[in-house]
Amino acid sequence: MKIQWCAIGRTLQKTRTHCKTGVILLPYRPIMDKVIQAICGMLQSPDGMRRCAAAMVLAELKPKQDSVIKALGDTLKDANQLLTRYVLEAFEAIGSRAVVPYVLPLLEAPEIETKLRAAAIIARAGGDNVASLRDQFLKANPPQKRVLVDILARMHNRDAMQLILDVLFDTDFELVKEACQAVRRHISDAEPKDRVALHKQVAKFMTTSRVKKNDRVLTSCLLLIGYIGAPDARKILLKYSTSRNLGYIRRNALIGLKGLSFTGAAVNQIAREMLKYLGEPDYQNVVQNALDIIEKLPLGKSYDAQWRKLLKSKHPSVRAFAARKLASHDNAATNRLMMSLLAHQDPQVSEIAAGALARHKGASKLLLPAFARERKPEPAWRLAKILKPHSESLDKKTVNKFGTLAARALEAGESRYETLLYFLRNIDPKLADGVYRDVGLKYKKARKWAKAVDCLKQIVRSDVFDTDLRYELSVCNIKQSSKDLGQHLRAEDYALRGFQALLQDKHFKLFDRLKKEKALDAADLFYVGFHFSEGSGEELNFGRKILDYVAKRWPKTKDGKAAKNKLKLPPRSQVLTPTPIAHPAKSE
Repeated sequence: MKIQWCAIGRTLQKTRTHCKTGVILLPYRPIMDKVIQAICGMLQSPDGMRRCAAAMVLAELKPKQDSVIKALGDTLKDANQLLTRYVLEAFEAIGSRAVVPYVLPLLEAPEIETKLRAAAIIARAGGDNVASLRDQFLKANPPQKRVLVDILARMHNRDAMQLILDVLFDTDFELVKEACQAVRRHISDAEPKDRVALHKQVAKFMTTSRVKKNDRVLTSCLLLIGYIGAPDARKILLKYSTSRNLGYIRRNALIGLKGLSFTGAAVNQIAREMLKYLGEPDYQNVVQNALDIIEKLPLGKSYDAQWRKLLKSKHPSVRAFAARKLASHDNAATNRLMMSLLAHQDPQVSEIAAGALARHKGASKLLLPAFARERKPEPAWRLAKILKPHSESLDKKTVNKFGTLAARALEAGESRYETLLYFLRNIDPKLADGVYRDVGLKYKKARKWAKAVDCLKQIVRSDVFDTDLRYELSVCNIKQSSKDLGQHLRAEDYALRGFQALLQDKHFKLFDRLKKEKALDAADLFYVGFHFSEGSGEELNFGRKILDYVAKRWPKTKDGKAAKNKLKLPPRSQVLTPTPIAHPAKSE
């Protein structure tokens, strides 16, 4: 007995008695066909959600029948953006070349997403569609041509590349640029064997008489050779980069070389050629591109002699490149060179040297003596800033040495004291504050009040500024005060403000310190006493106490007599202002 399977048209023989029995599961194709037909019918439903759902289901089932592809394609004629997306997803899943005629019109779609998706589907369909794309290209407008070029660049076959090469003759320069860039974007997806084949095709195309007569096409071909990046690309591009060629041809050959990777002996070959080009006058076309190539090469210390020569180049970027190369190693020879380059006339080279010295740990041995010797403010500031990253590595002996130098410079009034204190503050802020304190007190002892004030006020907000230093600063301020008794002027006097703050500290014996202060005379203490006697409460008592001391200590002096007279007056807070008496109005 024979069992017929209508879906495939094969026959199954009846099981023989000596064979083992088993179950064979076969799809029942007629039922499946009916289901797919029903789903395809839903694509024409007036309900948009049903149409989208049908397209989504077909994307999951991936049926290959021509009727399904046609149904999906016909749906695109009146599909909105959402439905179009699901139909394209179905086409992507099906993966048949038969979808291309339905997708081609979408290259003109206004939505970028739709256009790019359509392009990807056509590109995956393969080279059999190049003829269709050529026909499409002939009647396409410029924006459509750019999309078609992108599709061709994804195919990586001979016919597609030939169409791209033909585009290079187009008068639309932007289209030519897009053709080259499209190859650059998509060549990474090509297999190595395809790259070799495309390289040979372009190289042969360059030897044709049409290309030789057209420099613009030749330069575009050089870019394509570089983008494709086949093993033989280096020889062709080096040939066109020599001085025998025109500047713009050399430029594109060098741009092509920039896209290649070099290993082994090729590294030194390319380096030797590019070093020759760095001395040429044509910076834009030749030097800049040669510099970009050589910067990517893994070159060792054997090239240091070449980099030193390039420091004298007439091109600033070449000098900067050479300085960067030389600055890459932290050793004694390099650091000595960087120290000399700090004074280079090219600011960029000088800044590279400064950055290297700041990074190199071994550079501090050269920087510290140079900083200690430097007397000019500008170079000293620069060295101080370069030394900032080395702060944590300096020993205590070295730091103390610079503390002594800073104190001497500050006492001598040398302008470099600021740079030395900046350097110290980055290492040990308390040490820098200590220098200001010690020198300020020395100036006070020498009765150089203005200089003492300048030093002590630098540390007003620091941790070392205690009540004793506040007192010393206030004394120095009193000595250079105009001592005008006008109320508004006394209110702005820093010395009186300082004493007022000290008076509020119960632990600080301000009156006793003022009595013992040898720097203060009768005029100074009278001024202090007069001010506080104009106040109230504790300030009033303190002021009158000072005035009493002045009157007894210097009784025959002008200030002693003034203090005695001030004490005879009632305190200002106790003076009563009489209230005017209101007289009754006279009757008319």
